[in-house]
Amino acid sequence: MRVDNLIHYRCPISGDKLELEQSPAIVAGKVIEGVLLSKNIEKKYFIKDGCIDFITPEQEIKGAAFARKYYSVIAKTYDENVHITFELYNENESNIRNRMIDLLELKPNYKVLEVSAGTGKDSEIIASRLNKEGGLWLLDISPDMLSYNMARLENVEIPTEFVVASACSIPFVDNYFDALLCFAGVGHFSDLPMGLKEMARVVKPGGKVVFSEKNVPEWLRDTEYGKICINNNPMFADPVPLKHIPVEARNLCVRWIMGNVHYVFDYTVGVGEPKGNFDLEIPGERGGTFNTRYFGKLEGVTSETKQKAIEAQKLTGKSMHKWLDEIIRKEAEKIIKKVNK
Repeated sequence: MRVDNLIHYRCPISGDKLELEQSPAIVAGKVIEGVLLSKNIEKKYFIKDGCIDFITPEQEIKGAAFARKYYSVIAKTYDENVHITFELYNENESNIRNRMIDLLELKPNYKVLEVSAGTGKDSEIIASRLNKEGGLWLLDISPDMLSYNMARLENVEIPTEFVVASACSIPFVDNYFDALLCFAGVGHFSDLPMGLKEMARVVKPGGKVVFSEKNVPEWLRDTEYGKICINNNPMFADPVPLKHIPVEARNLCVRWIMGNVHYVFDYTVGVGEPKGNFDLEIPGERGGTFNTRYFGKLEGVTSETKQKAIEAQKLTGKSMHKWLDEIIRKEAEKIIKKVNK
C-alpha cells in the first residue's frame, strides 16, 4: 500500500478513516509491513508483503467462507486449469476476457478496481491498458489467489495495490474509481444486494461497472444443454440479480456470453435514482403532468358526477386537469377566505 493512498481507504466495518500505527516498514513510499487502525472501533488490519488483509471473522459466512476455502485449495493449479472453463463452450479465453474489459471503456489514466481479481488473468490485461497516471487496485477474498496475482503483476509499470477483503464491505471511500470489473465473482457474495450496492458506491458518477456470473437463461433451462450445465454446478440455476441492481445504474445492458450460460451486466454509475421532467405539461383532454397525476390525487366521485364533469370539461375547451385545478382552487380559496374573516 502506498502511504499517499491511505486517504482513499476506509474501515469496512464502520466506514471510518484509517490510520497507520507507528513504525511501519516503508520502502519507496510503500508500506510493506504495518497495521491500519480504525480508532473508533479499535479494529486493526494488518499489512504483509504490501497487501492489506481486511477480512474479519464475521465476514467469513455463506459464500464467502466457501470461496476462501475453495480457492485456497485450487490457487496453485488455477491458472493451469482455467482454460477448461472457456473450452467447454468452444470459446477463446483471450477474446472473452478482452471483450469484458472493453466494456469498461478505459482511458490510460483511469483508476480501476477489480473485484474477485483472483490470480490476475484479467488484471494483466487491464494493467496493459493503463499508464502511470492511472492505477489498478486488486481485491479478492482469497489471499492465496491474490498472492499469484501479486507475482504476475510484480513488474508492471503502473501503480498497483492488493487488498484481501469482502466485496460486500469494500474498504474504499465513495466515488473514487473510474471503473470496476468483477468477472465471475458475485455468485460467492455472502450478501448479493449489498455487494452490488458496494460496487456502485465506490465508482464515481460517469464511471463504468461490469460484472458477470454463471447462469443458464430461462430459454435454455429445459434443454439438454442447460440441464447438463446445472447438473455440473447448481450455480448455473441461480437467478439473474435484476432486482438487486442499484438505483444508480444508468444505461444498463445485460447479455449472455460463453456458450450463452454466463450473464454480463454493464452500466454507467449515476447519482441516486433517475430524475424525470415530470412537470412537463401533457397534451390532450386529460392534461396535467406526471407530478400532478401522482401527487395531486383527491377523493373519488360517483360515476354520475364523473360523467357530468367530462361533459362540462369538453364544453370549456380546457383539459380536465386545468379545469378541475381552477374550480377546486377557486372554491377552496373562497371557503378559506370566508372562514378567516
